[in-house]
Amino acid sequence: MIRVRAAALVLAAAAALTGCGGTAGDTDLGDPDAPGAAAPRAESPAASLVCADAATAVPRPTALPREVPLPSDAVLTGSEERSGGRLVVTAVTPGDFRSTLAFMQRAYPAAGLTLKEGEVEDRDAESNFAGKGLIGRWTLREIPDCDGDTLVTVLVARP
Repeated sequence: MIRVRAAALVLAAAAALTGCGGTAGDTDLGDPDAPGAAAPRAESPAASLVCADAATAVPRPTALPREVPLPSDAVLTGSEERSGGRLVVTAVTPGDFRSTLAFMQRAYPAAGLTLKEGEVEDRDAESNFAGKGLIGRWTLREIPDCDGDTLVTVLVARP
């Protein structure tokens, strides 16, 4: 069951980071060398995600700018540094999808990060963001069989 859940999360993160459903726009996330270009590899942090109550926390990477908000109840489960100064972090929150989405839609503008080219569906959402010398993309996915927990993935870079 955990392997099936982990595989589903890898696929969700891969779709999110490749910009599924969105457009590249002026943050240039559609460029192969831009922040959202490559999906996580099988050995990436996304492969080990579980429900929030079983997640093992990792320290917040020093490369993750303080301006990038994460829900206070999020358990940071992994990070991956990529070429070009890009950083991908994954977290899981026990907050349901809608409350996590509301947090992201409030917290990013409050931190001086403009949201653009976003999309919200029943159980997933994503948005590009820019500001404070940063560009990036966050994605949210409700995690099946985890009592409404939400996968949070944030990709960030300094252009």
